[in-house]
Amino acid sequence: MNDALGDLHNMVPHFTQVIHRVVNGSWVNHRKVWDTHSFILVYDGEAVIGCNEEQRVGKGDLIYFKPGDVRWGYTFEDNPMKCYGMDFKYSCLLFDNDDWIKKDIPLPIQSFLHLNDSHLFSRVLHLFQNLTKEWISPTTFNKVSRERAYFMEILNLLFLWNSSKQSLNYDKIRKVEKVSQYILDNYSRKVKLQDLADYIQLSQSYLQVIFKDITGSSPIEYLINVRINKSKELMKEGYQNIGEISELVGFNDAFYFSRCFKRIEGITPTEYRSTISSQRQFV
Repeated sequence: MNDALGDLHNMVPHFTQVIHRVVNGSWVNHRKVWDTHSFILVYDGEAVIGCNEEQRVGKGDLIYFKPGDVRWGYTFEDNPMKCYGMDFKYSCLLFDNDDWIKKDIPLPIQSFLHLNDSHLFSRVLHLFQNLTKEWISPTTFNKVSRERAYFMEILNLLFLWNSSKQSLNYDKIRKVEKVSQYILDNYSRKVKLQDLADYIQLSQSYLQVIFKDITGSSPIEYLINVRINKSKELMKEGYQNIGEISELVGFNDAFYFSRCFKRIEGITPTEYRSTISSQRQFV
């Protein structure tokens, strides 16, 4: 999948509230300047929500408040709003020139989004539900990591949706994720485009189109990159024979492996092996 998060992968979020809210008909939220980031995902009912401007919202609408935004709202007695929400703060820590830098990176999300793709909305809703359950659970060894995992997937999907001008088809993402996982599980074997198309029950041409849309590369190019990355790992682990390495990662032809490696890495496998041999260290 395209890296929609970019430097925000280095985000460290801190949640101040995560809530499932079923409001009654008299619910009113008076005007207030918000001091945290906040998401509201409406899954039923209706409300009027103000985030610097006023909009009527319903199922599938996501509202994003950033610090300093003026927030207000009210619902309707005959169709009260049901929603999930979270308030959070975050920092981004970037490693540059052997040092950590705290960087303020704004979230590239507009105040009002409508998730009109049913598959995408279902997934985002499921993630909000899981995050809410995790929030109220007792502290365990993996509570924080699970909360952050749900949150980061929500962000990535929202960024993809926003960057696609709200025309993203989440069903395509699910198909591409299945093919990507198949490649990761089978890269060392002989894998053809037809094998991938048969696995996901699509035509070769349509698979190539949706895979390119989501990842930015063709399925075979993705496969080659996986194999090259694995070959680099093997060389770091001490594997010396280029022919053996090429076979282990799924290339039947060492010469073709070398060509692909140089095209992607800019140097030959032999040159790469020589470079890392002096840097090798125990992990």
